[in-house]
Amino acid sequence: MIEVVMVIIIMGIIAAIAAPKFADAGTGRRLSAGQKLIEKDIDIVKLRARATGKPHLIVFYPGDDMYVAFEGTEVIRNAIVLARDLSDSTLELDLSRTSLGGDEDIFVSELGELEKDFTVGIADQGIEKLIAFTGVGFSRPSVTETDSVVEIKTGLLDLSLGGDGLRLGLGL
Repeated sequence: MIEVVMVIIIMGIIAAIAAPKFADAGTGRRLSAGQKLIEKDIDIVKLRARATGKPHLIVFYPGDDMYVAFEGTEVIRNAIVLARDLSDSTLELDLSRTSLGGDEDIFVSELGELEKDFTVGIADQGIEKLIAFTGVGFSRPSVTETDSVVEIKTGLLDLSLGGDGLRLGLGL
């Protein structure tokens, strides 16, 4: 009888140690998938800038857990080429911060180069992961912000409810 009690106690201790590690495994997978998604999206924008020969702008909206890429240097709905809402995806992540400051945007040259080094933070259940990107350090042109984040989100909603409703969150 004592042996059975000892085995149960030992199994309880092992379970208490192992359970938190397994609980964090899902968060780690979501954060890794989110990192790959953001890296892929930025690579797509860089390739698109090279292919079109036009500058692009990526604007991060940490308060809304989303980022949007625009063709050209104007933040306007009809120039959106990619939009990603991390809170609506299957990942359900938070866009916690960037190191960009100010307008939270990064310029991509016609050659597909990022203007400067920066980091993006994503979070899930209080655990944050920083994603680093490397830029080349060139001076950026002026950026015009025509549409606000609310107008952009409304425009994205209009696109998703339109005839080809697969445009929201995809490389448009």
